Amino acid sequence: MKCKFLLMAGPMVFGLAWLANAGGMQRIGHTTLTPRHSNPDDKGMYAAVIDPTNGYAYFVGSYLYKLDITGNLPVQVGPALNTGQFIQGAIDPAAGYLYLARNTVNRYALGIGTNAVTSAGSLTLPAGSAAEIVIDDSDPNPANHYGYVVCTVSGGPARVAKVALSTFTELGSVTLGAGETNFLFAGAVDAQKGYAYFAGFTGGSVSGIPYVVKIKLTPGNDPPGFIGATNLDTVGASIDGGCIDTVHGYAYYGTYDSDTNVPGKVYKVKLGEGDAPPTPVGNITLHPGEGRLAASVVDPVNGYVYFANDNTYPGGVYQLALNGTNLPIEIAYLPLPGGTETPPPSGITTNNTTTNLDGVLPFGEVFFRSAVFDPVRGYAYLGQDSRPNQVVKIKLAKDTPVITSASKVPGGAFQFAFNYTPGVACTTLATTNPAQPLANWSVLGGATEVSAGEFQFTDSQATNCPRRFYRFRSP
Repeated sequence: MKCKFLLMAGPMVFGLAWLANAGGMQRIGHTTLTPRHSNPDDKGMYAAVIDPTNGYAYFVGSYLYKLDITGNLPVQVGPALNTGQFIQGAIDPAAGYLYLARNTVNRYALGIGTNAVTSAGSLTLPAGSAAEIVIDDSDPNPANHYGYVVCTVSGGPARVAKVALSTFTELGSVTLGAGETNFLFAGAVDAQKGYAYFAGFTGGSVSGIPYVVKIKLTPGNDPPGFIGATNLDTVGASIDGGCIDTVHGYAYYGTYDSDTNVPGKVYKVKLGEGDAPPTPVGNITLHPGEGRLAASVVDPVNGYVYFANDNTYPGGVYQLALNGTNLPIEIAYLPLPGGTETPPPSGITTNNTTTNLDGVLPFGEVFFRSAVFDPVRGYAYLGQDSRPNQVVKIKLAKDTPVITSASKVPGGAFQFAFNYTPGVACTTLATTNPAQPLANWSVLGGATEVSAGEFQFTDSQATNCPRRFYRFRSP
């Protein structure tokens, strides 16, 4: 990543050629999914997947919606498909299918272009009752794609089944460790490195001690491998939203408490290289009233993870810096529009439709239960559990540096400071001619992170230059 600012300094002159401002989160708007259903009712929106290359997102409440995300706001493509409610799914765009797991594995054809989604069968697994699915699509040939499904088993540990997606058949399974029985949200996969991760909870309750299981993806007909697991906490905590940063090798999970006033926790987990088991980095607690973290996306390129809330009125999105190997840091909150009606009771999904020309929803943009990230265009889409369902579009933050100070120091050296992503290494470059290609700029050395997200660089050679321009780059 190249810098977004250019500093100029010299013995006789000092100035800023361009001072950048960090691009924060921005609400774009929402799309109401129509028609309003009542048999069964619109609800949930717990599951969502995205095909950013082709420009489509898919959200599931009681109905499965296909949305074109290439325009200003999402546009519904074709009629919604009555699927029943699901809490997690996976997508295989190369093969043209979407998979949802609940007791059985259910397959849906994506439909080419503006064609609607259609049902394409279901699979009952000998391994147990399907709870979550991820897909290994690392092979460019869709015939060699596999699903990994965590299945609950009555009276014993869960199993992870491997499914050949080309034939839609189970190939085998592996049994997890003692007490690893319950799974609900936040299944994730790093297909390129060859591992899947499933978040669970002990004791048969969603408020049990949360843990993460690591599964090895295997070639051909080989069954999956069980690497190990790690607890996220020593006390019970209900995990809901979660996401994986495959670039830096971490996962992030948020808590969902029954009381909206209880501050949420965000857990950070090191995934582990190769066959090393995952290990907890730790957790942070958000501010009072910042709870019910029910939907999450991560943008590793710009260095942020985001959590949207549920049953908090009005709704909103928390932005946290990934912070390198350290715990994440909460840096911003984006409140979303409220409505004209008294907030409904906590935990109650209610009618939330409007005919107003201004599009203001009676209860505002609330009840976020699912989220997807479009890295091609830089937006997140949040699924709203209301009747009818809505999808809210958010422009995510661009990690551009912000200069906080720049001046000469005693002895003639030039020193400047800036804010940037915590934990990211920054290399400073300089030239006397900013029109030169970047390859001709001189590398001066790394900027020092004096505190989390606050960087400083001192150029002692500036006294020898009539004028000097600076920029930096990061990996």
